[in-house]
Amino acid sequence: MKTKILLFAVLLLSPLFQGFTQEIPQISVVGQSQLEVMPDEALLTVSLNAKAMETATATAELNRKAKQVKTALEKSGVEGYELTAENYYVNVNRVYVKGSSKDSGYIASQTMEILVPDTGEDLLKVMQALHGSTDMGFQLAYRLSEETKKSYLEKLLEMAIADARRKATVIAANLDIDEIMVHRVNYQGGESFQPVAYGNETYRMKAADQAEPPTLQPGEQTLSERVDIIFTFDR
Repeated sequence: MKTKILLFAVLLLSPLFQGFTQEIPQISVVGQSQLEVMPDEALLTVSLNAKAMETATATAELNRKAKQVKTALEKSGVEGYELTAENYYVNVNRVYVKGSSKDSGYIASQTMEILVPDTGEDLLKVMQALHGSTDMGFQLAYRLSEETKKSYLEKLLEMAIADARRKATVIAANLDIDEIMVHRVNYQGGESFQPVAYGNETYRMKAADQAEPPTLQPGEQTLSERVDIIFTFDR
């Protein structure tokens, strides 16, 4: 008798379980958006090094070059730039000749980063100031500031959502689906807003070099966004 009652209960509940396990009808789409924006800041990465037979002498020479860079920036008349120094180290100057090595003093090195919040006249002034300061190598990268990227975030997201809805509507119309409703939204955000360098260029300069700085021609950078949306509909 217990076995029959249990079997009867299972039969009664089976339709309910089937209803829960039925797959919800879905249309899954990816909404995307893109904008072309001019970079509004430039990052100069300056590489300094000094060689000497004694570590103290190499360090002193490196410090002298770093001070020359700071002085040149101050004399440039540009305001609002950010100067940071990092990656300071001293290594043995090991020279390899015909399969053998020989230690010849030391090399002191340091990297200095100069963030200029302008890609026009101020950047030219900074580069002209660096031209006559000391021997160096530096890399120029155009970027979008965080403020600029954030200002476009809402617009990009609205465009991505509109794109997703448009795609889902086209799919539904071609499948004779009368109405669609949002079932789930997957948005992580931020991944497409990582700083992207444009036109990295490397220059070597000597203090005595009087050549004009290169012509600067920053180009547009691409900002993009995406959102995954699942729509559902009645069968």
